Amino acid sequence: MKEDKDIAQLLARKNAEIDRLMREEQGLPTVLAAGFKGGLSGLMLFAYVVAVVLAIALFYCGYRFMTAPSADLVFWGVLLLLCFQAQVGTKQWIWLETQRAGTMRELKKLQLALEQLQK
Repeated sequence: MKEDKDIAQLLARKNAEIDRLMREEQGLPTVLAAGFKGGLSGLMLFAYVVAVVLAIALFYCGYRFMTAPSADLVFWGVLLLLCFQAQVGTKQWIWLETQRAGTMRELKKLQLALEQLQK
C-alpha cells in the first residue's frame, strides 16, 4: 500500500516536471521568430523580404488600377491579382515553416521529458 502511494507521488512529481518543461509563454512575435531558429533561417529571411516587396507591389498595382484609364484596367487588374496570389503563397509558406519549426521544438521537448522520465 505504501509503495503504491510512493509510486503515485513519484509520478505526480514527474508530471509536474513535464508540465513545467512544456509550459512556455508564446505570443505572435515569439512564434514568428521561431522560424528563424531552424536550418532554413536564410530562406525564411528571403521569404520575408519577398513578402515586403510583394506588399509594396500590391499597393502600387492597386493604386495604378484605381487611377488607370479604361484601356489599361485589365493590365493593372491582372497584375494586382498576380501580386495578391504571390503574397498569399509567400505568407502561407512562412506560416507553414514557422509551424513546422514549432512542432519540431515541441517534439524535442517531449523527447527530453521522456528521457528524464527514464532516468
